[in-house]
Amino acid sequence: MSNPRCPICGRATTRLLVAPPDFRRGDPRRFPIWACPNCGAGVTAIAMGGEVPREEAYPPGYEPHRAVSRPAGGWRGRLAATIRAGFGYPHPGALALPGLLARGLARVRAWTWMPPPPPPGRLLDVGCGSGAYGASLIRLGWEVDGIEPDARAAALARSQGVQVQPTRVEDAILLEAHYDAITLWHALEHLDAPLAALRKLHAALKPGGLLIVEVPNRSGLGARLWGEFWYHWDVPRHRVHFTPESLRLALEEAGFRVARLAHVPNPHGLAGGLAYRVGRWRLARHPIILALGWVFGVIAALFRRGDVIRAVAEK
Repeated sequence: MSNPRCPICGRATTRLLVAPPDFRRGDPRRFPIWACPNCGAGVTAIAMGGEVPREEAYPPGYEPHRAVSRPAGGWRGRLAATIRAGFGYPHPGALALPGLLARGLARVRAWTWMPPPPPPGRLLDVGCGSGAYGASLIRLGWEVDGIEPDARAAALARSQGVQVQPTRVEDAILLEAHYDAITLWHALEHLDAPLAALRKLHAALKPGGLLIVEVPNRSGLGARLWGEFWYHWDVPRHRVHFTPESLRLALEEAGFRVARLAHVPNPHGLAGGLAYRVGRWRLARHPIILALGWVFGVIAALFRRGDVIRAVAEK
């Protein structure tokens, strides 16, 4: 079997990165991930032993498909309100912070994202899952559409007020120049043809509209530390494994101008990698392990070796 071609630049992949099993589903078959010598993207090949049908690849309880939790209350709610206020959203629950904390919050805002306040705005959330993000923006005044191929998750998102097309982005019906903003939170890496999807989304954005993409970073510190046990390989669900360079190239090839590309702290690279390495999944949710994961994630992001990267691009 020949090596897969890179879906970003079209070159044949030449170097085997890793060949992890599907730790989530307990599938021992190996899924080779090959690197593109041109742009650096990794591509998941067919498993040794046969392809896994897409409908079987997502196990019951897959996190983005779970029911939406209630909005945070108490001090968490006030902190969330303070962050939203930092983006320009009026909110009576926001905290008044002294200078040092305010500067710290500016860093938190750099590692979070929400679109500027409407008035009014229309947003498309691709791979919206059960609608948690869309519901939070609806409460802030946005009109939110979603695309979600999982029927149960799409129904949950619809119950939150998100107008969902229960299909894949390749098959979704999108009007031209219709959206002020489009988001893909850990969705682009699930697509076999991410460049074609980005071109379709470019056409659906209004001139001057924003596209926000967040994906795992295969060239980050976590991938180097854990090897095949890195949490974010997540084969066979993750089809393309981006680097900052390959993500930028994909966006530019689709017609976008990349305004910002940042490394984002994420605790799961360390917590999940440790859980996979020792074979105890509960460790990935242990509070102490997650706290250490956040420390590791912040340090890696500060040195631009984060497990997750986020791009803000303009049409």
